[in-house]
Amino acid sequence: MVSELSQTVSSGLKIIDVKATPVTVPMEAPLRWSLGVETGTTRTIIKLYTDRGIIGIGETYGGRGTVEAINAAKPLFIGSDPFELGRLIDKFQTFRISYEFNIPIYVLAGIEMACWDIIGKYLDKPLYSVLGGAAKKEVPFIAYLFYRYRSDDGKGGESTPDDLLNYYDQLCSRYGCKFVGVKLKTGVFDPLEELKAVKAFRESFGENFLIRFDPNGAWSVETSIRILKQMEKYDVEYVEDPTYTLEGMSLVRKSVDIPLGTNMCVINFEQIPLAVRMHAIDMVGLDIHYWGGFTLCKKLVGVAETFQLGIYVHSDRELGVSTAAILHFVASHPYIVHAVDSHYHYQIGDVITEEFAYKKGGVMKVPDGPGLGVEIDDKKLEKWHEYYKSHGEVIEFLDPKRPDWIPTLPLW
Repeated sequence: MVSELSQTVSSGLKIIDVKATPVTVPMEAPLRWSLGVETGTTRTIIKLYTDRGIIGIGETYGGRGTVEAINAAKPLFIGSDPFELGRLIDKFQTFRISYEFNIPIYVLAGIEMACWDIIGKYLDKPLYSVLGGAAKKEVPFIAYLFYRYRSDDGKGGESTPDDLLNYYDQLCSRYGCKFVGVKLKTGVFDPLEELKAVKAFRESFGENFLIRFDPNGAWSVETSIRILKQMEKYDVEYVEDPTYTLEGMSLVRKSVDIPLGTNMCVINFEQIPLAVRMHAIDMVGLDIHYWGGFTLCKKLVGVAETFQLGIYVHSDRELGVSTAAILHFVASHPYIVHAVDSHYHYQIGDVITEEFAYKKGGVMKVPDGPGLGVEIDDKKLEKWHEYYKSHGEVIEFLDPKRPDWIPTLPLW
C-alpha cells in the first residue's frame, strides 16, 4: 500500500521538525486491575511539521521517556518524505537493534501515525480511504467496566456485581445508548466473587449480550481451569489472559471450552507461530501503539487471518488522537469483527477540539475529515501538559491505597 502510493504520488514533502508534548489526563475515579491502579492517562502528543505547511499529529504511550526517545530518533525521520513509511520503519528497526539506546516500538507508532495524518491531509482524504476504504462508518464499542476506588468527590467505588450493573446503566444513560456488551476487568477480588459478575450480567441482559472477562494473568493455571469451567455455562465471548505465559494459557485452553485472547503472552510476531503450535490462544489483542503503528498492525491482521486467529483491539487509555486512529484502522479492516475496548469514558478530558462520544448502539462515528480527521486544541493540550508537570506520570503498577502491596503473578 505505502510503496504503491510512493510510486504514484510525488509528494515533494519533507519532515522538517517535531514537537512532542507529554500530557496527563486524570480518571473520573481510580481504576483497579490485577497489578495496580490506573489514576489517569499519560500520553505524548506528537506534531510533525513539513516544508509545505502540513502538520501531522500523532499520539503514543508514555511521557518524559517517550519525548527523549523521539528526540533521539530525529535523525531517522527529519528530512524524510512521510510517504516513504517502509523506509522509516526499516530505519527504526535497524536503529533499535544496532544501538545501545533502545527506542521503544510505541515511539515508531506515534511518528508513523503522524505521517499517515500528513498523507491523508496531502491527498485530502480521510485515513480510512487511504488505508483501502471503510467497510463501516460506525465502529461498535464494548462497555469497558472496572472495579474502582471512590474518588475524593464521591464518584466510583464499584466493588460488587450490583455496582457494576449500576455503572453500566449510568453509562447507557450518559450516552443515550445501549452497548453490544461489556468487558469486565477483573483479577482484583476472589475469583468466585468475580464470577458472580458474569452471572449477573448474563441473567440481566440475556443470551445475545456479549461478555468478555480479563483477569490480566492474575490466576494460576489451576484457578483458571476451575473458574472458567464454571463460566462456560454463561457463554462468554472470550477471556483475555486468565493466566500468565503461553505454557499456562495452553494448559488452560486444553481444559476449557471458552476462547482465549491475549495482550500479554503474544506481543510480537515471533511469538505467533509458537502460540499457534501450542494451541494457547484463539485471538490476539491488537494495540495500535505496542505493535508499532498502522503498517505493522496491517501485517498483524494478515498473519492472524492466515493462522485463523481472531483480532480484537486492545485499549491502554487512549486520548482522542489515538481513538481516531483506531476508528480509521478498524473501519478499513473488515476482518476485525469484535467490538472495540476503550477507556475513553473514564477520562475527564481530552486534547482534541471535538471530543468523541458513544452514539446509539454504542458506536463511534469514524471521522470524515482529511487524515485522522481530528485536530489538537492547543489550550487543552497546554492544560493537560501543565497537569503532567504538576502531577507527573501515571504509574499503573502501584496502588496508593495499599502502599506495602507488591504486584505478583499469579495472585490467585
